[in-house]
Amino acid sequence: MSALPQNLLIQRWPSMFGVLGAGLYRRRKMKVLQGKKSGRCCQETMDFASAVNSFSQRHGVSHRRTYSPAIGFFSKGLVQGEPGGFVFHPHYARNADKIYNMKIRPDDVWIRTFPRSGTTWTSELAWLIVNDCNFEEAARVPLTVRAPNTDANYFADWSEFAPPEIMENLITIEKIEQMPSPRVVKSHLPFHLLPPNLLDTAKVIYVARNPKDAIVSFFYFHKLVKLCHFTGDMEDFVDYFIDSKLNWTPYFPTVLEAWAKRDHPNLLYLFYEDMKKDLPTEIRKIAAFLNKTLTEEQVAKLVDHVVVDKFAKNESVNMAREVSAGLTNEGYSFVRKGETGDWKNHFSPEVNRKIDEWIEKNLAGTDLKFVTELEDSK
Repeated sequence: MSALPQNLLIQRWPSMFGVLGAGLYRRRKMKVLQGKKSGRCCQETMDFASAVNSFSQRHGVSHRRTYSPAIGFFSKGLVQGEPGGFVFHPHYARNADKIYNMKIRPDDVWIRTFPRSGTTWTSELAWLIVNDCNFEEAARVPLTVRAPNTDANYFADWSEFAPPEIMENLITIEKIEQMPSPRVVKSHLPFHLLPPNLLDTAKVIYVARNPKDAIVSFFYFHKLVKLCHFTGDMEDFVDYFIDSKLNWTPYFPTVLEAWAKRDHPNLLYLFYEDMKKDLPTEIRKIAAFLNKTLTEEQVAKLVDHVVVDKFAKNESVNMAREVSAGLTNEGYSFVRKGETGDWKNHFSPEVNRKIDEWIEKNLAGTDLKFVTELEDSK
């Protein structure tokens, strides 16, 4: 079994409360940021989770745990690894090796995105294209089973709250390893935390969405999923997003990491906004990349299949099992508007200026550009 790459092992980085060397991890006390109901913060010393200690001891990866009950995130906080600052649930730290050491197959198709950037949309299209437009099978088997997410099981420790019917069907890395070929697999993890031979072995479709709409959609995801325990407002959420204190953040490093690989023959880099503007063209582009031929009738049927109103009612893709199991909050849906420019309905001028400055700073010196508005994105 391979360890995570050595460049992850020797980092020395400032934590919230001091400097921790990569080789300094032992069973020790760590300081955790904990908020009071008033929103003011205090410092409380507590034991770092043993699983995170174990991960750090084996790989020397530094982690910072972030917990703010005043805002209402995960009750056990989040961990952060260096380099890259990738933020995730502590449960991920116990399973990172499993993902990193997955056996990649030449006929695999991987969908890579930042969350809420067209993952479900693209995964459904890719699976149908790979499987010769088998709409009957797509309706019968949930997308979470047909195109599993490598990190969905590690978004939290599901065993703590999920009912038996969810636990029985929970996709694990072991189950993905046993899937018949060709597999369609999706992941929100950055490339450097995925198997190192992924891009040289399999086909990878990366979808990027403009950060403004990604923020809005991610906000509503945190409102939808009960385990997020998010009780803050949009302004709170924007601060956490741009400060990289949310699951799967930071946003720009993972998007730019993929952008730097866009000329690799096994990578197809798509933009959510292009899919909204001209989906038939993007479907044909995906099919060509996967060496599949589609008729005009099949293209039209695929376009109709993922129309937002229909997609939102499609129980194969809309988290129907999770909703019925009581894992989501009422009043929110997994498939939302799917619009480009919806951010204009959510950001105040001050918040929008803050986001614009953040975008400009992170894209400086790059040739990556985002479209944030379309004339008709519905």
